[in-house]
Amino acid sequence: MLIAIPMIAAGIMVTAPSTDQVGIPSAVYSAASKPLPLVGSWSLDASLMPAKERPQRVTMTFRASPDGKWTTLVEIIAPDGSSRHAESTARLDGVPVPISGNMDFIDTVALRQPAPDTLVMTLGKAGTRVSTRVYTVAKDLKSMTETIVWSSDNRQKLETTQFNRID
Repeated sequence: MLIAIPMIAAGIMVTAPSTDQVGIPSAVYSAASKPLPLVGSWSLDASLMPAKERPQRVTMTFRASPDGKWTTLVEIIAPDGSSRHAESTARLDGVPVPISGNMDFIDTVALRQPAPDTLVMTLGKAGTRVSTRVYTVAKDLKSMTETIVWSSDNRQKLETTQFNRID
């Protein structure tokens, strides 16, 4: 479970390409004239995790640029105080890009955005999909749900976590 916590946070940030996603033009929503619901910084609500596995802090930040690329930054402070971080910049076209940082369980991310309040992220390692994550912002723009499907889980059980806006 201790490994799953950083994976959850990393999932926030990185994805590998999915061949089962419908093609959506890149930057469909990044050029919108109104504020983008996902843009900003978010903090994981770890209160429901077992105390001994609960990270001290997990933050994720999404930034959109005028050229249609999204930058994702993730920082995880583990229960022992150690820090992991990851950063990527990708288009919303589902094409995987490298992730920088020290999260050695992932090395690529691919993004799709089917709606302004939703981001689909696939994380990969060595050409293999690790997980697919869907981030959905609540209507009040103050919280975000992360739904995770682990590629190695044959039961296809969905996990969910909750993030709160911090900016």
